[in-house]
Amino acid sequence: MMNQANIISDLIKWIEKNLEQPLSIDHVADKSGYSKWHLQRMFKKVTGQILGTYIRHRRLTHAALALRLTSKPILDIAMQYRFDSQQTFTRSFKKQFNVTPATYRRNELWDPRGLTPPIELNKTQLKLPEPTFVDLPQQVFCGITYKNNCNLNELLQHNAILRKQFFTDYMAKYFKSNAVLPNKVYTFSRVLKGKDHIDEQEVLYTIGIEDNSIIENAEKYVSKGGLYVCFKYIGPPLGLLDFISQIYFAAIPMLKVKLRPGDTIEIHYNHSNLTSHSDIMEIPSVECDYCVPVIMKQDDA
Repeated sequence: MMNQANIISDLIKWIEKNLEQPLSIDHVADKSGYSKWHLQRMFKKVTGQILGTYIRHRRLTHAALALRLTSKPILDIAMQYRFDSQQTFTRSFKKQFNVTPATYRRNELWDPRGLTPPIELNKTQLKLPEPTFVDLPQQVFCGITYKNNCNLNELLQHNAILRKQFFTDYMAKYFKSNAVLPNKVYTFSRVLKGKDHIDEQEVLYTIGIEDNSIIENAEKYVSKGGLYVCFKYIGPPLGLLDFISQIYFAAIPMLKVKLRPGDTIEIHYNHSNLTSHSDIMEIPSVECDYCVPVIMKQDDA
């Protein structure tokens, strides 16, 4: 018989896939096969959270991302995440994020407080390193940019696709020219609202090249610099997605910062020991600094 943690873990995964569907306590109880009273007690015992509150927080977190990263009308977002009116959505949203949805979308700086990560019971909890605050200077590179369009739920996965494309394409060019791989490689990623569809994003991933003799058609790329909060990652390539998710949903909301417009910078290290294209395809470990553009928040802000 499944233990309670496994039951709740499976239920959370189902909730995550159905945030845009009806998710009353009765609906969730029907899915679980337990009475709603027993299910709510079990959920609280296993997670420490109240089931209905957790579902609302996750829906509002998705709604917050949609406000910042899409041009979908606020009423459409409210309906998408099953609020019965824009007024109900606004009340709930303001309770979690301290501002109305319209203000949240309009503000130039993005306050990450209120974003709620999904509960992941059966996954080894990733221990994030202590963040460091770094003032990076403006730098000029030769840039090669990869682009992709996706919807909100695919955002991290598409960023990973572009990152892998970078490793296979860009580094392979070094091997073909018998050049020595640089020990430090800068990449810059940004997310723009889709131009053709209101619920899509355009993901751009730019490799900053200091030696333009290796790759043709590189264009001038200026990294404006400024204050960044940086997290060091050392581990398998597949673990980087979880790492990035934890940065945005768990680590940054705990800091006294707001996100400012600008590129997220990844500084990748220690590729000089790769000697062939096959090495790229089987990189056992990634070492990089993941740096997010921020501004320090005043205590009364």
